[in-house]
Amino acid sequence: MYSILIVDDERFERDGVKFLIDKYGLALEIAEAASGEEALQYIAEHPIDILLTDIRMREMDGLQLAEQVRSLRPSAKIIFLSAYGEFEYAQKAIHLQAIQYILKPVDVTDFLDVLMKAMQMLQEEERAQQSLRQESQKSIQWEKHRILADLLRSGGDAGALTDGDPRHALLPWHQVLPNGDLSGERRYRMMMLDTRQRFFDSADPEFERSLTEWLPYPSSIINMNEYQSLILLEVEADEPAERFGELGREIMAWFKAQSRQEISVIVSEAFGDAEGMRDEYRKVEAILESKFFYEEGGVRLTATLAEQPVDTQSIEQTLEEINELIERGEFGLVRTRFEALFDHLKNSDRFSVIYVKYICSEIVRSILKSTKTKDLDFFKQSLETIYKTAVLKDLRGVMTAIFEAYGAQLTPASPSQPPESVHKVVADVIQIIEREYRSELSVELIAERVYLTPSYLSHLFAKQTGLSLIKYLTMHRLAKAKALLQETNRKIIDISHDVGYSNFPYFCTLFKNYYGKTPTQIREGNLP
Repeated sequence: MYSILIVDDERFERDGVKFLIDKYGLALEIAEAASGEEALQYIAEHPIDILLTDIRMREMDGLQLAEQVRSLRPSAKIIFLSAYGEFEYAQKAIHLQAIQYILKPVDVTDFLDVLMKAMQMLQEEERAQQSLRQESQKSIQWEKHRILADLLRSGGDAGALTDGDPRHALLPWHQVLPNGDLSGERRYRMMMLDTRQRFFDSADPEFERSLTEWLPYPSSIINMNEYQSLILLEVEADEPAERFGELGREIMAWFKAQSRQEISVIVSEAFGDAEGMRDEYRKVEAILESKFFYEEGGVRLTATLAEQPVDTQSIEQTLEEINELIERGEFGLVRTRFEALFDHLKNSDRFSVIYVKYICSEIVRSILKSTKTKDLDFFKQSLETIYKTAVLKDLRGVMTAIFEAYGAQLTPASPSQPPESVHKVVADVIQIIEREYRSELSVELIAERVYLTPSYLSHLFAKQTGLSLIKYLTMHRLAKAKALLQETNRKIIDISHDVGYSNFPYFCTLFKNYYGKTPTQIREGNLP
């Protein structure tokens, strides 16, 4: 609700204005003053949005009052109300940027129109300021991302990234780290938030503020891309890792309550310098690359990466035991031994995804050899299904179904529609991108269209094209944007929306990083 201060040395005039505001239901909080001096005293203690003042008053008149109000409250909307229409008054009112000079007796319709105009102006300014704050927050977020990337690539001299570098004049170093110090005197931890649904590029700035206020440590939040956000925490050197595992679970619950989405959290060990930060970030990336083994919505610690050496010998021994059981037809024991093997693999990144799928394919091969009827089609389809799985629990389900089918002495039925080849899947994905790049496409949405899981589709696409699916989509959108910039005179913000980016600063950052030129420079002929 906006506030209005009514200033007139005649009480009945003030009462008349209040009566009109109340009668016509204008959403205004009303205050009043009987003189210019009283009004100034009120304004010094209370912000006001609208000043409605008579001109001719004893001692300080309305023009003198308005001049001081313009200095104290520059955004206040000033309306003069007077029985005198002298040109000199009107001229001074214009100089003081009054929105209206109303003569008494007041026409009710005109009076209401003036107040509504003032309220509309306030609303428009409020929206503009809010939009400016949001764009500023987004720009700062992407600048923080760029500075972090520079730090992770640099040789360890954090100061070199800011001293004399005009690229970082916009953002002090302390906005990347909670206290801007990588000298080794402070200790930090990273927490990577990872979601399978696009979120962080379109998150409201209020989300970052709320999370920062909720966290129990000084923190800085950097949105890495649409699916991941990095939290840097300043911590005590002797705090146990278990405390941050628990904090990770609390963040998961907080995030789900705020966004109704599941996330995974990766927690680093403590570090105090740039080299330690890079080492921990590499560990975080390693865990992200091995998401196949983990349940969605879990917490992982980088400290667990090197806890145990890779032991393929015990895996090979278990595989031999399973093969012997298959030869004897003891499928019940096969399943039991296999379940034990997968319990060993669960929540472990010590084996490659390909190696685990190789183990499963060898088990299926042994089953085929042990059966009297060699169902080659089923064998091929089983192998393809194994290599399509995106997470360990899905692979376990596929293998369990195979054991049940053979254990029950059933001939598995071939699916009514055999799976499409990798080439066909990738071609379909490319067609979807080319047709629908303007819409809010994501890996999840595309995966649903081609009947694959997101992580497996990403693996297939990268293997076939040499590019991640997200990178290919980004390149296609930016190429379309560049063509529109060079071939049309459309507004750049409209082009951003046309190629699928509703977040304009994010679009400009991507474009500049990819082409080395801003959209404006490309339009002006500075071609790469």
